[in-house]
Amino acid sequence: MTGQSILLIDDEEVLLEAVSDDLKESGYQVTTANSGEEGLNSFKKLQHDLVIIDLKMEGKDGLEISKEIKQLNPNTSIMILTGYGSMETAIEALRLHLDDYVLKPVNRDDLFEKVNRCLEKRGNKSPSGPKPTFSQNIKIEESGLTRREKEVVQLAAQGYNDDEIAKMLSISAFTVKFHLKRIFKKLGIHKRVELIVSLGK
Repeated sequence: MTGQSILLIDDEEVLLEAVSDDLKESGYQVTTANSGEEGLNSFKKLQHDLVIIDLKMEGKDGLEISKEIKQLNPNTSIMILTGYGSMETAIEALRLHLDDYVLKPVNRDDLFEKVNRCLEKRGNKSPSGPKPTFSQNIKIEESGLTRREKEVVQLAAQGYNDDEIAKMLSISAFTVKFHLKRIFKKLGIHKRVELIVSLGK
């Protein structure tokens, strides 16, 4: 879908220009800003369909600006652009109800896939509907998890990856993935970071 408006905020001028040109060539209306403050002022004038914002910038960083944008319009789609792909970043992004994040250096196909997904999700959002939230207290004992699934949950919530969990429980990484798939279904979540946030870790 083209013609939708995107606000691109990044203090790296070369990257800002390159990503902006790619998006414009695909038919998007792109506004650029090279600082968080400039981007916030631009958003106040025109509430764009999607905001793509760099995580680390001079002055206010991407998460700070994202909070302010969400206060102005909770239904705005926001995607973080970052060279820092940490679990902490992912968790904070979820807590702010951000839609996705793209790692630098930017892969063009990955960027467009996520841009399209964010805009499609925005089209399904109800302006007056409730904001998405994660349960802050999943009741493990009432979830119907097996003993082994509970063990996997506790280790995953502590940040261990599939291989580490497999070694600790003397099972294969494939079995860990199988358990996690069943756990997510039972708990009504879709990603490992949601599990961590939900358990308040």
